[in-house]
Amino acid sequence: MKKTIPEIVVAKDVQQAQLALGFRTFGVKDPRRYALTVLDAIMGRGMSSRLFVELREKRGLSYDIGSRVQFFSDCGMWTVTAGMDAAKRDRTLKAIEREIEKIRTVKVKAGELKRIKEFLIGNFKLGHEKLTNKLFFYGSTMMSFGKLVLPQEQIEGVRAVTADDILAVAQAVLKDENKAVSWVVPK
Repeated sequence: MKKTIPEIVVAKDVQQAQLALGFRTFGVKDPRRYALTVLDAIMGRGMSSRLFVELREKRGLSYDIGSRVQFFSDCGMWTVTAGMDAAKRDRTLKAIEREIEKIRTVKVKAGELKRIKEFLIGNFKLGHEKLTNKLFFYGSTMMSFGKLVLPQEQIEGVRAVTADDILAVAQAVLKDENKAVSWVVPK
């Protein structure tokens, strides 16, 4: 028997529908965190991400779409958020699920992987030019790992991710038993 995916729909006085599609993941100390971080960037970070290009640029299904990964001490979450015309809800969700299925079943090509790693490392380095970002990074690594993690360790973790790593983490995390869906829709 197929497990029912938790879904919450709340009607509010809004014009557009909002979606949050989430997957439970592993905690911050799991070595797969780098692969999931790269997967997140491929799927939903920036205007060249798969979700942005496919759903906003090509299909016009969503006016705002992206993803985010968060790690906590013992668990984490990967979330896709999207805003759309309420009439496009079903088509938008199906298109997102198709992109998720692609990342679960087809290895990321070398060019895309290289571009995304450069994007992540460049953003990380740029962010570390601000003292507050650097302090937040050091503080969070002290709290998460009980030691100072140097920026170079973070960069090397991203650089080491392979297409096989991304495929493996996608298959481990992006499955129905880890999934929940929530909607805010117009009344």
